[in-house]
Amino acid sequence: MSRDGKVRFLFTKSLTVGLLLVSTAVALLFGELVARLTLNPGDVLLATLVDDPVLGHRIKPHTTGHDAIGFRNLVVPQRADIVGIGDSQTYGVGATRDGSWPFQLSVLLREPVYNMALGGYGPLEYLYLAEHEAKALRPRLLIIGFYLGNDLADAYAAAHQRPYWYGWRDAGSPRPSDQDFYQRSEYVEPKRRFAPVRDWLSRHSVLYSILRGTLLPQLAAWEQDRMASHVPPDVQMAWVDPSNHSIRTIFTPQLRLSVLDQHLPIVQEGLRITRRAYGSLASDAHSKGIKLLVVLIPTKEGAYCSYLQNTGVQLSETFLRLCYAEKQDKEAVAQFFVTRQIAYVDVVGDMEKSIRQHVQIYPKGSDGHPLPAGYRVIARAVYDAVSRGGYDK
Repeated sequence: MSRDGKVRFLFTKSLTVGLLLVSTAVALLFGELVARLTLNPGDVLLATLVDDPVLGHRIKPHTTGHDAIGFRNLVVPQRADIVGIGDSQTYGVGATRDGSWPFQLSVLLREPVYNMALGGYGPLEYLYLAEHEAKALRPRLLIIGFYLGNDLADAYAAAHQRPYWYGWRDAGSPRPSDQDFYQRSEYVEPKRRFAPVRDWLSRHSVLYSILRGTLLPQLAAWEQDRMASHVPPDVQMAWVDPSNHSIRTIFTPQLRLSVLDQHLPIVQEGLRITRRAYGSLASDAHSKGIKLLVVLIPTKEGAYCSYLQNTGVQLSETFLRLCYAEKQDKEAVAQFFVTRQIAYVDVVGDMEKSIRQHVQIYPKGSDGHPLPAGYRVIARAVYDAVSRGGYDK
């Protein structure tokens, strides 16, 4: 081929590739525009977090579908009769805004429930939100989602890692170190490839986030199934419902136990702080004439303990210890609520009922957040408690 022929060939190839790249970019931009017009970005984009000296972090206002103070609502009302406070289990991770249990509760009650929750919050953050930000909404009812999976650890972490809460520490309590529960649990999750790029796309691209929320979970579940077969069941235990093989999930008992075992000083300290926080929260609510209801939300493993044992599944010693530890923590918290006359609803029985009915209420992978069907179970249990307790208008 002559030199001129080679130049024409390279020019043609370059032009073809260039047109392909341009057309692909245009198609992606058009798809992004359509996705933003048809979907609520807050349901698919990862939230943009900013530092907060009291709460640790919060969502930047008016970003990724969040309201003027950074919570998962369309707007901040002048008044909200019911405010739900909690962590990621109350925020509704794994579901759209309409799939979270506070929103589903609002549908059942036929009145709005303002969602004032965010992942990483715990009892001290709940106390601050109730005393300050929820106060501005003048609620008649506060509903606090207490997640048994990590709220004790979060109480410990806030008091020992943020100067605002240092006064809540016990002088003889252990200090965070490289050996604390956060460090010990890191190895459970594998490192993600291209994490910075994926995180940026998850915060800015609705189209990518749709892919992340549909195709990627299936691939992740397959990968986690594969990993579970190569690691001890204490780390990851893949399970299939013997009565319905379409129902499956992956348990992480060792990770859960690391922040629930009351033999650990950090858990003991977290429990002490939690009791004090809820005591203060109840006193403040009572002084303002606000009714208080606490929702005890189990871990995925805790919700399944009874069914697994009743169906003859061979559980490891760690899993059995986890079942006992979670029950022990719940009893300790519930006993305190009874002593302080704090109303609460334990939703584990309702979750267990759905599990016995072979409903997929948790993801098929290792994620411990419920699916919308699981949040529906929580919403129904809370609705029943609200109806029985005379909290309605």
